[in-house]
This record gives sequence, C-alpha cells and structure tokens, in this order.
Amino acid sequence: MIELEYNKISNRVYSELEGHCHSFYEIYYFISGDARLMVEGKIYNLTPHTLFLLAPNVYHGIDIVSRADYIRHILYLNPQDILPERMHLLTEVAPDHKKYPNANIVYEHTEDFHLEQFYHNMKQLENVSPELRTSLQPIYAEALLAQINLLCRTLKPSTFIDRTPEKITDIVNYLNLHLTETHSLDSIASHFFISKNYLNKTFKQYFDKTVIDYIRYKRVILAKQYIQSGESAMNAALQAGFSDYSSFYRSYVKYEGQSPRKDIGKNHSE
Repeated sequence: MIELEYNKISNRVYSELEGHCHSFYEIYYFISGDARLMVEGKIYNLTPHTLFLLAPNVYHGIDIVSRADYIRHILYLNPQDILPERMHLLTEVAPDHKKYPNANIVYEHTEDFHLEQFYHNMKQLENVSPELRTSLQPIYAEALLAQINLLCRTLKPSTFIDRTPEKITDIVNYLNLHLTETHSLDSIASHFFISKNYLNKTFKQYFDKTVIDYIRYKRVILAKQYIQSGESAMNAALQAGFSDYSSFYRSYVKYEGQSPRKDIGKNHSE
C-alpha cells in the first residue's frame, strides 16, 4: 500500500489527541495551520513546513486549536512497497520506535527542500491508469525518501519542551521495549515504584487510554503488521504477545472494527 492523503480543514476546531497507531509508515508534512501533534504522549506545537517521520506502531494524534486553515500532506507506506535495496532510505529516517524510542523524527523549516513539490508529483498519479500508477508510485515514493534523507543529513532535528512527566516517558519506553511480554497493572506499578491508581490516572491523562488498553492496542497493530507480511492470524497473535486467539480476536475487532480475516492475504486463512 502506497497512499497519499492531502487534507485541508477550514474554520474548524477539533481534537484527536486520544491517538491511534498504524501498521505502516507515515510521512507527515505540515504546511500551515494552528495545531499540535501528540507522539507517544509528547506534544509538539506545529510550525509551517514541519516534517514528522512516524514508524509503524507509533501512537499519535492531532489537535487543531484554532479555525485557521489546517493543511498537510501524508504519505503512507508499507515496507513491502519499497525495494529491499532501497529500504534503508526509509528505516534510516524513521527508525523502529521500539528499538529507538528517542530517535529524531521531527524537522522544522524544511522549505529549501521543496517537499511539497514531491507530494504534488505523487498527487498527479491519480490522473493516470491504475496500471501505470502502480508502476510509478514506488519510484515517486523513493524519490521523496531520497530527498528526506538529504534533508535529515543537512538539517538539525528539532528540539521541544517535553511536558510529559519523566516517569510516564520511562513507562512508555519500557512498555514498547517489552510489548510482547506478560504484564499486569500490579507488575508495572511495582516495577516503577508507584501506585496503580497514579499509574492509570496519569497515563490516561496523556494517552486517553489505560495502560492495559494501550498494551492491547499496540499488540493488535503489531499483529496486523505480521499478518500483512504473510503470517497466519494465530501466529501473528502469539508473536504479538496474546496468550490465546480468542482474546486477540476480541481486541482486534474492538480496535480495528473488523475481523483479522480482512487483513489476511488470499493465500492465507484465518
């Protein structure tokens, strides 16, 4: 899947800071507006021509805080869409969040790299035949990734004031690093020497989810990645940390709104 999304919202204020995850990469280019982006509990105040590089299973959401026009481009990429010899163009700029939770993913003042033109070029593919579009999309995507690689090697990544409590940041990094292991609210609270009530209350304040819901949701997205790469639903569930298929199925339907069967390739069965 290579999908380009252009979005302009006028005269509207809304918040999606409760967040969501994808099983694919998201190259988010903010053009204008008055908005904030939440990434794993951290809040970024957006400035024009800011680039965000989001790997799969990164929890994020948007908050549009005024009625000014909100404009942005997003390119969605599955790893399977990029040639193996070109994958470094993607993984170097959007590293695995589980392994590198503090990796640089934000770059401001990117005007000199003319990223909007690359998105515009991909948009033009909507006017050609499906066959030609399928053939050209990976090439155009790789061209954008090559330009982003140049950008990342030229500009310094942006810094910001992180108002997320350090304890919550530590918990998030710990959960992502040990996502597939067995957890309980008691064990997590004990590991960080805090009460269960404080843990759930503070965590929900920044993620709009309880700790356990966050873990289940992340496991569902991880399992979806495995399914899309060819694993059976059962194997995907076990690899993602679910102890049994029934609990996985219920969680998948809850968060994805459909059966895992919908994401299984034609040559695989549930």
